[in-house]
Amino acid sequence: MKPNYLENKLKSLYQEQGLGIEKIPDSTQVIVDFSSPNIAKEMHVGHLRSTIIGDCIARTLEFLGYDVLRLNHVGDWGTQFGMLITYLKEVYPDALTQADALEIGDLVNFYKQAKKRFDEDTEFQQRAREAVVKLQSGEQESSQAWELLCDQSRREFQQIYDRLDIKLTERGESFYNPYLDDVITALDAEGILKKVKERNVFS
Repeated sequence: MKPNYLENKLKSLYQEQGLGIEKIPDSTQVIVDFSSPNIAKEMHVGHLRSTIIGDCIARTLEFLGYDVLRLNHVGDWGTQFGMLITYLKEVYPDALTQADALEIGDLVNFYKQAKKRFDEDTEFQQRAREAVVKLQSGEQESSQAWELLCDQSRREFQQIYDRLDIKLTERGESFYNPYLDDVITALDAEGILKKVKERNVFS
């Protein structure tokens, strides 16, 4: 290949919008699910790996003309919040009523202590499960405490996203809570649910 041809070709591509790469004919929507850290825990290297790879995939698809939903499926729901809220009520109740009462590192330590207590203390375990039920049913005090914990973690995560210039749409586990009753009703109607210790189990 002659140098002049290569030089002219590169100049031509440089002047073209999109570097001469054809866009897709319609803006098909695709979902790239990446990052997905857990609330009340620090982001670790696995989350960073997912964040960087996911962002590269999303940018490539956007460059090709796809309508990309950059989805951040955070872990923001479940038994761990019953544990944490119940434990913080005992040892540091201000964390459940005041923004920025804790650093994320402190929150992680409290989570570890709550998990240890949950594994060893059946009475605490029962109270934590009751707290989950309150949260899932929308009880105001539990919901406000949960929101504070989530917001604190989000602020920590956002510092990393801002530094890496990462754009994401959060849609955590809690997003699906309003739809669960309809799902359970549909599964029950199909006869594929069974009761195990007063819980609905898919079978």
